[in-house]
Amino acid sequence: MTVRTVAAGFWTMLGRGSLSLALSPWLAMAQPAQSAAAASAASAAKPAAKPASPAPKKKKVEFTGSMGFSQTNGNANAMAANVTNKVKYSLAGWSFQQDLAFFYGEANAKVNTNFWNGGLRGERVVAERVSLFLASRYDRNVVQGVANRYQQGFGVTVKAVEDHANKLNVAVGGSLFQQQLTAGSTAKVSRAFPAARAAIDYRRKLTDLAYVQQTAEYLPAIGDTATSYFVNTESSVVAPISKSVGLKVGYVIRYNSEPPIRNNIQLRAMDTFFSSGLTLTF
Repeated sequence: MTVRTVAAGFWTMLGRGSLSLALSPWLAMAQPAQSAAAASAASAAKPAAKPASPAPKKKKVEFTGSMGFSQTNGNANAMAANVTNKVKYSLAGWSFQQDLAFFYGEANAKVNTNFWNGGLRGERVVAERVSLFLASRYDRNVVQGVANRYQQGFGVTVKAVEDHANKLNVAVGGSLFQQQLTAGSTAKVSRAFPAARAAIDYRRKLTDLAYVQQTAEYLPAIGDTATSYFVNTESSVVAPISKSVGLKVGYVIRYNSEPPIRNNIQLRAMDTFFSSGLTLTF
């Protein structure tokens, strides 16, 4: 066989694709390696996924305080001041709260407002959205004939609504009152009496720092003074100036269905307190 004959046979194999068939196993082995290299390069080109940001840490101590003051001189002399504060400490399912509201006013050298209301409260979470509480309160409203009034209460609180914008707590329970009236004042309600209690606390978040809040409680006396009841409400709007400082406008209503009689004059059943001032939160 001559060299020319061998060369002619080789080129004939090329023409028929025999060489391609002979090399196909090697090409098949090379493709996975190339695919793996391409996938590795593509994954390297993608940006690394950012780790999930941790949930914001819940504050153990929360404080809110506000203060307002006004004075008028000239044809009329008047002065008014108001101070409020709330402190809450939370730990392992327990929370302890302290609050105080004070309103004082004079007009033409005569006191026309002298109101104190403060309390302590301990609360324990017993189930999801449910907690039990014990509370003690003190209030003084000289204009309404109350020199001192103490209240010990208990009950259960349910978080009826809680989302990013709305919070609604509903509470039911009972209270025991002891009160001392101002000199010359008498009342149908006895010095010490029990009462039932139903209350709501609603807060609507407008922005991260601005909100409106409404609280209300109904306290009907039980027993020989069952016709007497109290209704207490507070409405407030807070608009931020900075992260910790804001402007607060508040309106408090104190209603006594059977107010005392002082010096043979029936006192009014409802007192209202309007306030505005700076509030500090941290």
